[in-house]
Amino acid sequence: MLTFDTTVLKFLLDYNVQLVKLPLLGQLKDVFLIYSMEQNQNQDGLSYHEFLSIIKEINKLTDGAISLREPVLIQYHLEGESIDHIDTFALEILYNRIHVKEDITKPKLVEPMKRKKSILTDRLLNLLDGDIATTTTDNNNRLLFQAPLQKGLYQRLENLLKEDPISFQLNKERAIHCTTKAEYIPTCHDKDHSMLLSQLVYIVNNKIVSMQWSKLNKLNHNNPFGQCIQTHIHYVPNLKPQTDLSLGDCSYLDTCHKLNSCRYLHYLQYIPESLNETNSQQCEEYNHYEINHNMFYTHGLNCSYINKPILPPQWIRCDVRKFDFTILGKFSVVVADPAWNIHMNLPYGTCNDIELLELPLDDLQSEGILFLWVTGRAIELGKESLNKWGYEVINEVSWIKTNQLGRTIVTGRTGHWLNHSKEHLLVGMKGNPTWLNKHIDIDLIVSTTRETSRKPDELYGIIERLVGPHARKLEIFGRDHNIRPGWFTVGNQLRGSCIHEMDVKQRYEQWMGQQ
Repeated sequence: MLTFDTTVLKFLLDYNVQLVKLPLLGQLKDVFLIYSMEQNQNQDGLSYHEFLSIIKEINKLTDGAISLREPVLIQYHLEGESIDHIDTFALEILYNRIHVKEDITKPKLVEPMKRKKSILTDRLLNLLDGDIATTTTDNNNRLLFQAPLQKGLYQRLENLLKEDPISFQLNKERAIHCTTKAEYIPTCHDKDHSMLLSQLVYIVNNKIVSMQWSKLNKLNHNNPFGQCIQTHIHYVPNLKPQTDLSLGDCSYLDTCHKLNSCRYLHYLQYIPESLNETNSQQCEEYNHYEINHNMFYTHGLNCSYINKPILPPQWIRCDVRKFDFTILGKFSVVVADPAWNIHMNLPYGTCNDIELLELPLDDLQSEGILFLWVTGRAIELGKESLNKWGYEVINEVSWIKTNQLGRTIVTGRTGHWLNHSKEHLLVGMKGNPTWLNKHIDIDLIVSTTRETSRKPDELYGIIERLVGPHARKLEIFGRDHNIRPGWFTVGNQLRGSCIHEMDVKQRYEQWMGQQ
């Protein structure tokens, strides 16, 4: 190692700002002349090459604190080495260490030089500590530096880590532009239109089967009713011999279990035929898929996810309580809608609490998200189940139920003390899934009720935006209406089985052969 006098190091610290500005612009030959004048050196002093060697040695000891530029040829003129930047913070550390080694007989208190403030150092300290490094003086009026990173550093780092990265905002923008949006269809609230339409439609088994177009064509097309029927949804009174209009609307509307004998007023929904044709085309496309054996699985989103096909729907009819879930492999997200025993007569079988707790759902994920539908009675049991399976409850989604007419349900069929007009969805997380697309959706769903125990379709959109459309997704206790592209569905109310993943199909056939 080259030994050198600390005068060169002190010179760089004292004049760091002036050396890289006009008129010197860091030219080492000019810097050397200034150094020689400062030290009043004679012919026996340092040579330029020795000065350059010391500069390079200092740069090596401080891990590049001095940014040097090699000689360049500018229009037949060779411009020598120059300094672009000096990190005085690193040079001060080296200077203090050299003084400690040279002055070991003196007290341990170090007397550093009175430095000139460096813009770069001040900026660094301001960012890390909010102020320039604190200093004190001893009895001999010697300047002593204290640790500059102690005061407030942890608090500032904690605040910095709490800030949301820009990726959250990018995910929101991507969801806005890439999420398929259904066209909004306005609803007609004119009761005269509804009563007139009830005289033009044929109703069989509580369904609209046809329209008397001959009578409708007699109406003037400029008539408000003729235009409204083509652009708006209408709720047609489902009039029966026992219907008493003075009683008003049925509280259950289309979910009434006694539709053929109830005396209250019920409605049927009429959607314009042009929109029905669009829906039928979408259903036709929904049922036809090309089997792609080169599966595309990924957590979250990547740059090419829009151009990649979605895996066709897959499902297995089975008794979930006896099924071997290791056949299916691992999933990014799991949705479970257990048939909780709510001590009421239901049109489907239920499971007792012990059977649900013993389900081996912990085998389905190494890390990821599990959505568990629970009833009011089973909220605490659901949290206990998630903890048993290795999940931490991180959130809860509420489904606010609305009826056929878009009104909040005030007369529910469940609830011992208050009528239940909402349902709860517990969200559990296993591991540390950093690939989740956070902060896109909210924890509230407002949607219409349909068949008994059928959940809102809005949940699927929330999940696909959260984990990505190509992540493996599983729904347990599913039925035929739950089957959809990109999802694997299992349940005892499905019709048959359909598996496209070759490895899953092989394991399933092997398991079936052992039964």
